Amino acid sequence: MNSLVVRTMTKMIVIAKYSLFLGLLLLTACAALDGMDADDHKRIPVGTRIDLRQNLTIPPGQAGVFVPGTAIGDRYRYEAACRLEVRSIDNAPRTVAADQFTVVRFNQEWERFSQQPTGLRYASLRDHDGPALLRFTTNLYLHSDRQPEVFRLVCSHLQDSAQQPRYLTVEEIRTVLAPIMTLH
Repeated sequence: MNSLVVRTMTKMIVIAKYSLFLGLLLLTACAALDGMDADDHKRIPVGTRIDLRQNLTIPPGQAGVFVPGTAIGDRYRYEAACRLEVRSIDNAPRTVAADQFTVVRFNQEWERFSQQPTGLRYASLRDHDGPALLRFTTNLYLHSDRQPEVFRLVCSHLQDSAQQPRYLTVEEIRTVLAPIMTLH
């Protein structure tokens, strides 16, 4: 009887160890999804300050306004752009006043924007049918006590899949935002 208890306890310990390992693996995998593909030095940390130095007007029927920023050069076929977004759409123009915002969340995502068919088909489970134009987006979720309706700042650019595509760097985002906004 005593050996049965010892064997049962040993099995329970082994099961507990594997369960703990699988649980930690799952937590690690889920944490990696926020800002996937973002190296630590390319992430914009929670708590980062962003200053809007002048008022921006959101047109009627829109939930955001493009930040009239600075071009980042000719590396990209299509220039980068940032858009300041609010939580709702209004029928009248709205003003986002000059203010200081705090980044409360950060993530990056990419999507296929368009594709040029080549006539060739790859043997694959994924859809590969020629070069694609990809959109790389960095989302900075914002908070301001004075303007809680301001939701996020979205910075993105399009890039050809054949040109070693990547997300905008923090320095490129700073450049695009200048002279209207400052990313600290």
